[in-house]
Amino acid sequence: MRIVILNWSEGENDPFTYFSREWQQRLAVLGHDVQVVPLDVRTILTIAEMHQDAPIDLAFCWQGLGSAIVPDGCTQTLWELLRIPLVCLHADHPCYNPLNHQQSSAFILHLYGPAAFANAANRLMPREWPAIAGIYPTLFAAATEPVPFHGEYFVLAKNIRDPRDIRREWQRRCDAPTATLLGGIADAIERAYRDGNVVNHHDVILAHVPAPLRVRLQGDAHDPDAADIMWRLTRELDQVHRNVAATFILEALPDVPIRIFGRGWERYKALRNPRHEFFPADTADRSAYQYQSAYGILDVAASNDMLHDRTSRALQTGGGFLLSSSFHRGTPFDPAFADLFFGGDPLELARKVDTVRQDPVAHRARCAAFGVALANLSLPTHLFLEHLANHVEQRALRQIDRPAGGLQ
Repeated sequence: MRIVILNWSEGENDPFTYFSREWQQRLAVLGHDVQVVPLDVRTILTIAEMHQDAPIDLAFCWQGLGSAIVPDGCTQTLWELLRIPLVCLHADHPCYNPLNHQQSSAFILHLYGPAAFANAANRLMPREWPAIAGIYPTLFAAATEPVPFHGEYFVLAKNIRDPRDIRREWQRRCDAPTATLLGGIADAIERAYRDGNVVNHHDVILAHVPAPLRVRLQGDAHDPDAADIMWRLTRELDQVHRNVAATFILEALPDVPIRIFGRGWERYKALRNPRHEFFPADTADRSAYQYQSAYGILDVAASNDMLHDRTSRALQTGGGFLLSSSFHRGTPFDPAFADLFFGGDPLELARKVDTVRQDPVAHRARCAAFGVALANLSLPTHLFLEHLANHVEQRALRQIDRPAGGLQ
């Protein structure tokens, strides 16, 4: 197939350039003609010229960026006009930039890793074709060359907003009833995290919004005003979980050597803990060294039902990780790999960290075994493309010609 990947390089730490190259390589290995196209002022013209030279069979974009582009003088998106199916690979909740999550036509397919994100999109946005959860590509192929591991410290690479600053901003920016509501739900999210991170924080948010709003959201008919209120509440509150989890790590591990990369850590820098060293964030392309310490990374998933791209990169390099997530619960990975995941219990995290420090080589072996188990349950790239082809055909766009044995 002839495939295009849209790339936006202006995001903080530029993760998409790295993702685009990895995904391009995975598709090219299967024999597909894959081009990465930058999202800029020439994107529409570039795609149109490429499509005129030789039809584009499929396009991908990150976080829906590029899904809503409309040529001047037109009312339909570029993808509708050229009849190119665009697959939006989402890793964020749809409360952020809802425009990039709109299902404006059958040519736009939205894929979410966490089911909670897809459920929110389907519940709060009008959709003829629902957002899709349960199929998602494996972006990172295992490294073919052995990586040296050295340095007796953990790495925590995370840009944060200090939870105290989040609450102060609500007090400054919101009226008193709204600030009280947000603060109360934030308290509930933090309690859920510190109680073991078993309850998804989006369920916590829904359970604690005012009852009349919850009734409207759970009705059969789409209520745009209620959805808009829920989008705004979620946009304020979604950040609480990951920032509480990130700061919890340093608070729970004052005696553990950790190198922290990212912004927002001023309060923790001021503590002058000699075991906690702070560095500026680096781009995804230049951050390979962050996965090569003997102890590995401490990582934070945005939601407790998901993995995180940094964990996936650690698996790619053969490095170690401990992840703030309950991804393993209710899956074949539990209890065999439960020691790789943690919630908000400081004693639990300290115990798991101590196990890593006692034998980093054994820890990396456990992580590698998890990677193998995960790969065995994940869709190979060619089957992922088969699933996409089925969705495209169900939408009656067109038949994708398949070679014998399916898309390879």
